[in-house]
Amino acid sequence: MKILIAEDEKPIANSLKKNLDSYGFEAAIVNHGEAVLDELQKRHYDLLLLDWRMPKKNGYQVCVELRKSGNLIPIILLTALNDVSNKVDALKAGADDYITKPFSIEEVKARIDALLRRIQLADSKVNCGIFSLNLVTHTLEVESASIKLSEKEFELLNFLTANQGLVISKETLHEKVWGLNFSPSTNFVEVTVKNLRKKIEELTDKKCIKTIYGEGYVFFGE
Repeated sequence: MKILIAEDEKPIANSLKKNLDSYGFEAAIVNHGEAVLDELQKRHYDLLLLDWRMPKKNGYQVCVELRKSGNLIPIILLTALNDVSNKVDALKAGADDYITKPFSIEEVKARIDALLRRIQLADSKVNCGIFSLNLVTHTLEVESASIKLSEKEFELLNFLTANQGLVISKETLHEKVWGLNFSPSTNFVEVTVKNLRKKIEELTDKKCIKTIYGEGYVFFGE
């Protein structure tokens, strides 16, 4: 996990780097706003700790420019400004969180962990139109309702949704989902599809998995 520290006060920057390195992160330091933009163009970082008050371009300006350019790097703004309006401005500019100076390294670590958890949670779901497929819990989710899938139900649905709109043959499902050569005498694809349909319809009252006779199955999310 690579973290870019943008802080012009050397003692703070060095302390952050030393402690973050000790936590197992790989931290680098830049000391002004233009250097942040330049560094992020040259190298990939997983998170940016961005000081509000820096020379050349301040943290607010950097944040605005990054978001306008389409850069979605997670940003935690470091600020000595306690005014609520400044914090609101930071979030509107595209910062994901902020920490008010003076701060403890324990707070910084906790904020980083919390932000990364939120990002991982957001990335753990596949939007299938009328429902979501949770890649962590292996559940179908619609608003506040959810249904647990078996291992093969999850693998099958995950494969179908990844190929949404395409007709997938039983032979392909045998190979890609079950890791087996196709045998016409087996019916576990049909059984698993039937169980999936039932669970999807319990949540959505929609028929998303269609049988194309003689060809296979196709998933439609809408």
